[in-house]
Amino acid sequence: GYKIPGVVLTNQATPGSKPVFFLMAAIHAREYTTAETAMRFAERLVRSYGVDADATWLLDYTEIHVVPQANPDGRKRAEGGLLWRKNTNNDLCGFDPMSYGVDLNRNSSFKWGQCTGVNCSSADACSIVYRGAGAASEPEVQALEAYMRTIFSDARGPLNSDAAPADASGLMISLHSYFPKILFPWGWTQTPAPNGVALQTLARKFGYYTGYPACQSGAPGCIYMTDGTTDDFAYGELGVAAFTFELGNAFFEPCATFESSIITPTLASLTYAAKAAILPYRAPSGPEVIDVSLSISGVIAPGQIVTLTATADDSRFYSGGYGVEPVQPIQAMRYSVGQPGWITGTVTTPMTPTDGAFTTPVESAFALIDTQSWAKGQHIIFVDAQDADNVWGAPTAIFLTIGERRYLPFVLGGERLDDE
Repeated sequence: GYKIPGVVLTNQATPGSKPVFFLMAAIHAREYTTAETAMRFAERLVRSYGVDADATWLLDYTEIHVVPQANPDGRKRAEGGLLWRKNTNNDLCGFDPMSYGVDLNRNSSFKWGQCTGVNCSSADACSIVYRGAGAASEPEVQALEAYMRTIFSDARGPLNSDAAPADASGLMISLHSYFPKILFPWGWTQTPAPNGVALQTLARKFGYYTGYPACQSGAPGCIYMTDGTTDDFAYGELGVAAFTFELGNAFFEPCATFESSIITPTLASLTYAAKAAILPYRAPSGPEVIDVSLSISGVIAPGQIVTLTATADDSRFYSGGYGVEPVQPIQAMRYSVGQPGWITGTVTTPMTPTDGAFTTPVESAFALIDTQSWAKGQHIIFVDAQDADNVWGAPTAIFLTIGERRYLPFVLGGERLDDE
């Protein structure tokens, strides 16, 4: 009877429509790593606001929904030391105290019971992958599906072959453990999803950060076919770019392993996911901007000219043996001040290639920024890049702070001097 807790993170003072990133975890109760990861992601964003430029703009221009415990009743059983996977519906499976419950990740209404295989789902109420008495029969699944319908618009048609439009926004990730992989729809069939190429591209981007192989969950040689899953529901029913992360190497992951090898790369991939939520079917194939820096660190005096430098990289993908992602030369780099370039009406300024021309998939560029007319205070600068396919990648940001000139008095040879 526990409620499903959640949190919505955004800057309500920033007006306008915002892309939605929905992160959920622990729909399988014994997968401890997932709930902690979701909480760490939320905590880092909030604590970094105003300190880290990327965290700041993500909260300003994105709406981030986090459900760290999607199966709270089952979690209570797991906390007693049981490797408990399902919920705690004990109306079925007779009187077996260790096998009752419904696998909530086989109970979603989309393609419920529509595949056959070892782990698809089972009609056996005592099975670890029991799909329930009916599609979305469980209150946890009903709540999750209803919630996703409220935060995402329906962007896909009713046919299996209907694709979501390339400019659809919104992204969903379900965190699981363990079997290190990045998975994307479909799970219920071996046939690629209509947006399969774009989903694959973003999965390989996540793979770059985590080092996990990226593949379609239902495809031969990936993991195994699954039906009634939350990511298939999010994509199949609503057209949302949806993924499953399988984290780590144990259900009750040792804390030392979690801290040393899981949390940092996973948080990096989730941060990129939030960045890509505006155009998840397009932006990930574009260049990623890294190593953004300013020639002057700290507070800058009004009127100073500052050099902005950055690197654009169109090759940051990893599939783990499931194909090779095509890359293109960089075509352009630009910066904007105050808001990202994808917002209509934003003024952008081109950057100059450091070596004189954009010709390769990895390029550096610079721009001279004259702060003469800038107001005092903290400003945020966005940098993004375009490849030869005319695709702009997700932006990366840096703070530039304008303040007073500071004078340090000292005495030299008995005479008081002021020096900057």
